[in-house]
Amino acid sequence: MSEETKMPLLIGIGARIRKSPYFDSTIKYGVTGFTIYNKMYLPTGFAGPEAEYNSLINDVTFGDFAAERQVEVSGPDAYNFVRLITPRNLSKCEIGHCKYIVLTDQDGGIVNDACLLRLESDRFWISPGDGDVSLWLQGIAINSGMDVKIYEPDVSPLQISGPKAGKLIQKLFNGIHDDLGYYKARETKLGNIPMVIARTGWSGELSYELYLQDRKLGNELFEMVYEAAKEFNAAVIAPNNIRTIEGGLLSYQSDFGREHNPFTIGLDRLVDLDQDIDFIGKEALKKIKEKGISKKLIGLEIDGDPIYKVPENFWPIYDDNDKKIGRVSRCVFSPRLNRNIGLAIIDVDHSEPGNPVLIESPRTEHKLTARVHELPWFPAEKNTNLD
Repeated sequence: MSEETKMPLLIGIGARIRKSPYFDSTIKYGVTGFTIYNKMYLPTGFAGPEAEYNSLINDVTFGDFAAERQVEVSGPDAYNFVRLITPRNLSKCEIGHCKYIVLTDQDGGIVNDACLLRLESDRFWISPGDGDVSLWLQGIAINSGMDVKIYEPDVSPLQISGPKAGKLIQKLFNGIHDDLGYYKARETKLGNIPMVIARTGWSGELSYELYLQDRKLGNELFEMVYEAAKEFNAAVIAPNNIRTIEGGLLSYQSDFGREHNPFTIGLDRLVDLDQDIDFIGKEALKKIKEKGISKKLIGLEIDGDPIYKVPENFWPIYDDNDKKIGRVSRCVFSPRLNRNIGLAIIDVDHSEPGNPVLIESPRTEHKLTARVHELPWFPAEKNTNLD
C-alpha cells in the first residue's frame, strides 16, 4: 500500500472503554481524535494544537477532562489516611482547600501525582493522572486498619481555562464565586446541575474545574458553558501540549513514572521528611535525599525545524562523547517563544541550564542540538482578571 493510500490510525469506539458524560458534546463540536486515559476516551484535538493554544492564551477555552477520574476517601479515619499516602504535609489542609500531591510507594517511587480536594473534615477527592490509583488506595486501606471507604464517586470535571475564564465563571454563576481563591473549592449548582467548583486545572493559564456530580447532565452542562462562552470568543479544546510544556506541567507515565522519585522531578516542595507522622516511603525518601539524585527532570530548547507533533516514543539524549545521558518525553514548537521546547530527564551532571546536549530523533538524519533550560518558561497564571 502506497504512502498516499495508507489508512489513518483510528481508535475503535466501543463499550469496553468508558465514555465521559460530555462524549456526545465533544462529537458535536468537532473532536478529531481520542486517546485512552484512565480507561476513558480523552479528546486529543478539535481545531488543531496551535489554534487551540492561541485560544487558550488569548481568550477562554473549555473541554472534557472527565478522564481525571476521582477517588473519594471518606470515613472517620479519612484525614489520617490521606496523610499516610503522601509525603506532603497536610496539617494545614482545611475544608475547601486543594493541594497538589504526590503518592509514593515504599521505595519512594511515584505512584501518581494528583490534586487533593478536602470537601468535609472526613471527605476528600483525589484527582489523579493516568493510572490505577483507586486500586492502589483500596489495597492500602484494606491493610491499614483504618475506618475509611475508597470508591469512585459520580464526578466528571469540565475544565475552563484562559485569561477570560474568570469572566466566564462570573457570568455563569452571577458573580457568586468571584472570591474563590487559587486552589480553593466549594460545592455549588449551576441551575439544577450539582457540582464542585475549584480554582484548579492542568493548562498553565487561569483555570477552573466544574466537577459535575450527575453524569446524566453532562451534555446539558456543556451546552450551558458553550452558550455563555460565545461572547468571549471561546473554543472547545483538548489538553494542550504546547502550553503545558511551557508551564512545566508534568504528565504521569509520560514525563515521569514509578521509577522516579519526587526529588528527581523537582517536586521537593511536596516532601516534608520532618513531619511527626509516618507516611508510605518516608524512610526511603530520607535515604534518597541523603544520597542525592542521579537523574533530574529539566527543560530543553531544541534547534532545527519546528516540531509540531509530540514524540510517540522517548527520544534518546547524548553528550558530546556520544554517551547516552537521558531521554526526551515531550517536545513541541512554542509560537510565543518561536523555538522548540521540551521536557526531559537526564543525568544530573548534565542538568545545569545552558548545558549543550544532542538528541536523536527518528524524524531527522542527524542528531538535533539542544540546551538545558530552567523550568518553567511561563509560570501558571493565578490572576482572575476580573477588573
